[in-house]
Amino acid sequence: MKARVESGFWVFRAPTGYKHVNAKGGGKILVPDEPMASTVREALQGYADGRFVSQAEVQRFLESDPLFPKDRKDGPLRAMTVTRLLKKVVYAGYVEAPKWQVSAREGQHEGLISYETHLRILDHLDGRKRSAAARTDYNEDFPLRGLVLCNSCGNAMTAAWSSGCRKPYPYCRCMTRGCAEYSKSIPRRVLEGYFHEILKALTPTRQLFGLAKVMLTDAWNMRLGLAQEQRIAWQSKIKSLEREIEDLLDRIVDAQSRTVIRKLEERIDTLEKEQRILSERAAQALPESGQLEGCMELAMQFLASPWKIYKNGDYVLKRTVLKLTFSEPLRYCRREAYGTIKKLPFFSRL
Repeated sequence: MKARVESGFWVFRAPTGYKHVNAKGGGKILVPDEPMASTVREALQGYADGRFVSQAEVQRFLESDPLFPKDRKDGPLRAMTVTRLLKKVVYAGYVEAPKWQVSAREGQHEGLISYETHLRILDHLDGRKRSAAARTDYNEDFPLRGLVLCNSCGNAMTAAWSSGCRKPYPYCRCMTRGCAEYSKSIPRRVLEGYFHEILKALTPTRQLFGLAKVMLTDAWNMRLGLAQEQRIAWQSKIKSLEREIEDLLDRIVDAQSRTVIRKLEERIDTLEKEQRILSERAAQALPESGQLEGCMELAMQFLASPWKIYKNGDYVLKRTVLKLTFSEPLRYCRREAYGTIKKLPFFSRL
């Protein structure tokens, strides 16, 4: 079993999100077990990126998934279960067995996250490089929140649900003290209704599509050239790290002091982590063939009708459409609805 781990195979019970299947050369190998793999990936990536600021938020997210295995019959997870899941290097595509003196090494299985993401998670767990708190304007019920300004004071309007006699109702309002429109509620359907009409009326200029294709192709080629240069630089750095690690290993052989040996081993561990990160980046530096066509198609769909993308998209996509369509935030007036709209030059108004 130790030899299998040294060869990159996970010989223990399959972690949540994985399952064992027969390998070609014999034995078992881990493969992602959907849909649980996607749930675990979202939890890990969300904690690394700051979407989940605390382990408690990760715990609530996992508990909300009816398929995620729970520790107890009544449904909750233990905090230690979440901590162990966040610390597992196996989710980054690596294996290790500290009890057998087998250090982390690249595994034979597919990782759910990158090794760099795994290190960010460990930094967060140790209290280093904490992510910023989740934005207060993140609310899927109000995609325009923070992007529409009050016409009277110029500050961003907020939005929330207000309690009614029979059910809650969504309202938008300006909460800037001293503003003439302070705390005056505007029904969400009114504010968003006018906005939807504006978005529906946007049409591309005649010369846009041909120009956009040329611009996208030029930008793609420029980024591809930069990616190739960066990949060469990373590969050169990886070779430099390999030489430095070999030099440190030679020094360990000649060292007599245990303190010196420990310090050298710590330095080697740091260099190996950096080497793994650079190897991942170098492997992912160049886009897959055919990706330009996919990006081009999506861009043309957006230019043809921002409204369709907005209507059918999720919260993040809706916010992206707003930023790509208007050069400045919209200003809303209770009497005149939306005033002068400054859109990007790609579009004309019907």
